[in-house]
Amino acid sequence: MKIIPTILCGGSGTRLWPTSRTFAPKQLQSLIGEKSLLANTVLRLQAHAECTSPVLLCGQSYADEIEAQMIEEGASLSAIIAEPMGRDTAAAAAIAAHWGQKVQENDSGEDYVVLLLPADHHISDIPGFHSALTHAGKAALGGYISTIGITPHTPETGFGYINRANERLEGLDSYPVAQFVEKPDEETAKAYLASGDYLWNSGMFAFQPETFLHELVRHDRDIADRAAFAFSEATLGKSNSGISRVSLNPVSFKAIPKNSIDFAVMEHTDKASVFPTEFGWNDVGSWSAAHEIADADENGNVLDGDIIAVETSNSLVRTHDKLIAVVGLKDMVVIDTADAMLICPKDKVQKVKAVHKHLSDLDHPAAHHHGPGSTAYINQSKARARAWLFDKALPFWTDVGVDHERGGVYEAVDLSGRPLETLPKRVRVQARQVYVFSHAKMLGYSGAENAISQPLQFLLKYGQRDDGGFHHVLAPDGAVIDDTVDTYDHAFVLMSLAWAYKATGNTELKSVAEGVMDFIETKLAHPVLGFEEGYPAPTGLRRANPHMHLLEAAMAWMKLHQNERMANLASRIVNLFKTNLCVDGLLREYFDGNLATIPENCTELERAVEPGHLYEWAYLLRLHEKLSGVKTPQSATLEAFADAYGINPLTGLVMDHVKVDGSLMDAPTSRLWPQTEYIRLKLQSGTTHGLDSALSMLDLLTDNYLRFDGITPGYWRDQLSADGQNLVEKSPASSFYHILGCLEPLV
Repeated sequence: MKIIPTILCGGSGTRLWPTSRTFAPKQLQSLIGEKSLLANTVLRLQAHAECTSPVLLCGQSYADEIEAQMIEEGASLSAIIAEPMGRDTAAAAAIAAHWGQKVQENDSGEDYVVLLLPADHHISDIPGFHSALTHAGKAALGGYISTIGITPHTPETGFGYINRANERLEGLDSYPVAQFVEKPDEETAKAYLASGDYLWNSGMFAFQPETFLHELVRHDRDIADRAAFAFSEATLGKSNSGISRVSLNPVSFKAIPKNSIDFAVMEHTDKASVFPTEFGWNDVGSWSAAHEIADADENGNVLDGDIIAVETSNSLVRTHDKLIAVVGLKDMVVIDTADAMLICPKDKVQKVKAVHKHLSDLDHPAAHHHGPGSTAYINQSKARARAWLFDKALPFWTDVGVDHERGGVYEAVDLSGRPLETLPKRVRVQARQVYVFSHAKMLGYSGAENAISQPLQFLLKYGQRDDGGFHHVLAPDGAVIDDTVDTYDHAFVLMSLAWAYKATGNTELKSVAEGVMDFIETKLAHPVLGFEEGYPAPTGLRRANPHMHLLEAAMAWMKLHQNERMANLASRIVNLFKTNLCVDGLLREYFDGNLATIPENCTELERAVEPGHLYEWAYLLRLHEKLSGVKTPQSATLEAFADAYGINPLTGLVMDHVKVDGSLMDAPTSRLWPQTEYIRLKLQSGTTHGLDSALSMLDLLTDNYLRFDGITPGYWRDQLSADGQNLVEKSPASSFYHILGCLEPLV
């Protein structure tokens, strides 16, 4: 016998607010110990010799978070079946049975039993639990839909009951079910307990797939037919981690009537059996239940966190990030989270559900999500980042963003997602998309290798000059429009080749890159200091920016391929930053021909400071420190100045420019890319504060740039005014390089 555990991960656990939220339900939270209820459920199933890796049946909205949590726990999964909306347990059981049939068809030599169980129960006696699964499985092989009944020890009014028959089934330790009973009043519950014939309904079921589907057809043909159709329309694929994903069609799945497995089948079938047992089961349905199963001190208190309890007894107190002192409490619950606190007598915990409903009616964020600083919020942010990148942005830019007819990638799309086909193709944009698609391949995105070839082949076929350098701007068909040699472009060509070589292993790219290195060092090196803007030079002034991207490219070769030549180039640019580009502790943008500070008669914009570049340089300097061991303490000043003066106090967004003294420019604007550089730097810090700051900015970036009328289509706005109005009517492909840089640490 092989048991296919199918874990039901639905429900929001509203009686366990504020730890449990609508989109962060109790099964994903750590209520007892360090692991979530779901993780504990999966791990105890994996310890049973007859269980296959579990199947998780969950809501689509947190399938990514569940997968990430399971990967972090090292838990093996057979599949994740994502429901577009909840249709109750009868539909879930039908889908689980159809999946079980599919498994059985692929392994006809083994008898398979589907085990349907909730994700959010606590079990203290694991060997007893394993024994119960085996007994329930044997009854299922005998043609029964087997339940597991828990021997009651109190007259509990919050559970359904099962009245078992007196005689066991022949050859089994299970009993026929005489009657399923809904939650009783207290007097009736006491009578059930005294009789000894009633068991708590644990909500666990074991059945052979064909048995359940046959009984479902007999007793609720509508659910049976619609569930079969929904499963036939489901899409089977693989996640980026290689886990099977079953995506159910929202239209056909929604057509399944909502009903529980008890009402649809179990109360009518003559094949219901129950195995009576006791293995320390608790459904963790309230804070009093959570208190009951946790280890209490000598005063009956469960104190989780930095807590001082004086003259306090029989209470549950949990703190998130602060000291909590309680005095004189008895039979109380105090639950602190990052953004909410609950204080409630233990005998009123069933009323917590009303608090959640009230908050939901107000559409208060605390009803639905955890606030910044919480583990749940971090996991949700990571799941949303992964979903946007893999489900929205990469599919869009590897399809719509690619010029399939003429080659290469489009420069931009309009804000309805249509490619701007007549725009010229800049070499730097082709290179940046090579960088993006190379990262996508290394992150496991399917189809990324073909996507890499589109801009890479266009770049090498049309962009490369006879002398080893690269042109500046190409026509949509690849004809040369602007033959200017630009150092900024060459930095991105060099960096894209480093990542494409790493992603594909194509050694020809290494040879091309060596030619670009030669070109940069012989043709673009300034006779005195640093590197030219290019030739012919577009302006009499020189900039820090091309040097920054040369540093980035050099470190890519240094990090990925241990290239000593590029390590030396990186060191030279860092030294140049210290001696010339950083003036009085602050990075400047423009310089004269000898990289000296420009005079006061230059324009205000030329003398301004770009906070986004301060964050970008600080990130790169710290990365260089990590790779080389050479410290650049000026990076702290760059970050501190940008934090203090570079954030618009009205919008919370990083501004494009500020004056050297930190004062605002007239009508300050905010482009997308500085926000991403802020996020990337804060994530690099590795601190809790840095993570909180990064995720808060990620929320702002999503709301202001990535979301259009409530949806996130996979492209973005580019620049906003000081009052949040969009200023650019196109979405530039070049921003993807920046966005990926800040999302990659999260995904």
